[in-house]
Amino acid sequence: MKVMAIANYLGEDRVLKDLGKVAKDQHIDFIVFAGGIVSGTERVAEFENAEKEKRQASFEKISQEERTDLQQYEAFFKGLGDLNIPVYYIPGKFDAPIYRFLQEAFNYEIVYPHIRNIHKSFSFYRNHYELVGFGGEISEKQREEQFILRYPRWEVEYHLKIIRDLRPLQLLMVFYTPPYGGKLDLKDGQHFGSEVVEDFIKTFDPTYAFVGSGMDQGEEIIGTTHVINPGSLKDGEYAILNLRKRELQFKTL
Repeated sequence: MKVMAIANYLGEDRVLKDLGKVAKDQHIDFIVFAGGIVSGTERVAEFENAEKEKRQASFEKISQEERTDLQQYEAFFKGLGDLNIPVYYIPGKFDAPIYRFLQEAFNYEIVYPHIRNIHKSFSFYRNHYELVGFGGEISEKQREEQFILRYPRWEVEYHLKIIRDLRPLQLLMVFYTPPYGGKLDLKDGQHFGSEVVEDFIKTFDPTYAFVGSGMDQGEEIIGTTHVINPGSLKDGEYAILNLRKRELQFKTL
């Protein structure tokens, strides 16, 4: 049972052809995407500048970026959808506004029913694995869904309480934000991950957890959970995991 883990596509459509070849050659059973579909460069810059300047961010300054977003969503969903294997995905921090992400997810899942958005939700693979996901940046209290995706602890707790009712044979969790305090959230010697994610991993003890943001490809163990950052697909990075043999390989296209 082989899983391809990817994240941070960020509109780099040149990688999709090679990725498809790898998926076919490696006989991948399903793909997990841990967020980061569009680049959102102008939108994120406007949001960050507005925060610094203590003003309201304005969509008027970035009106042209919607077209770019839609083109990047189209290439992403078609590229993965045409592989004809199951894909389970969540949004990243930059996949905002949320209505645009959800609208594109809805439209393309009609055409490609084997790809599933598991943001704030779950899905099953052949009744052997349950995949539960929560995308965007996860914080303690802050919330934003227009210029970036950022969610507070209470919202994550509310949506993921479904895990207690499902009681899967094997649980796989997918977050964009890495857990706090380990190997996967270091930047310039500082930890930037989420204690919320760390708490959820410790509470629900998934077999594997996939995370999207971080500096480099890597892995760590939290309790009995194997946490994996596949790296940035934009740079050709991905990971292949054999679920039955528990073998992990980090690769570059």
